[in-house]
Amino acid sequence: MGTDHHFVKTNDNHFIYTLVIQADKSGGSCVIEMGVHLDFLPNSIGEFKSSNEITTYDCEFRKRLNKNPNWFKRLFTVERERWFQYGETEEDAISTINEMKQLFLDQGISYFSQFNDLRIITSISLAEIIARSKKIENFGAPLDLRLALLIARTHKFLGNDRDVKEYAQWGLNNIGKAKGLIKDFEDM
Repeated sequence: MGTDHHFVKTNDNHFIYTLVIQADKSGGSCVIEMGVHLDFLPNSIGEFKSSNEITTYDCEFRKRLNKNPNWFKRLFTVERERWFQYGETEEDAISTINEMKQLFLDQGISYFSQFNDLRIITSISLAEIIARSKKIENFGAPLDLRLALLIARTHKFLGNDRDVKEYAQWGLNNIGKAKGLIKDFEDM
């Protein structure tokens, strides 16, 4: 379901999948950003949002779908992502829409499909968080403290008290300048 350029899908496994087609502020192009959130968690500013209200920007896990740059751009530029150009004609626009659809079918579906069981969250170890493993990067996961808090909250939801304490204690021990998270970790 969706309105405007935001789309949401829920399932019975507590995952909320979102997608936004984000327009370039300068015009002429857009990008697709996907998000995954858990229905029992607040967003990053502590608000609980229903599936009717949540957007990709509220999600803890976020990833953009990117077109691969051509070989010339890969060799001679530092371009990290390419936005979809609307084009000059209706034909250009239709071609762009078809390209976006194909990219979503090729990459977006597989991104969402990895989030199908809460064990995918609870399987992330502290060692992987510390090392910022490729697995975590592929999830589009938040940075280390936010991720540890998310995992602690997921363990709490599942009743795994020992694991809750382990992640919460690690968060408190590594809080650094993120003082705003102290209360959240202490609540765990």
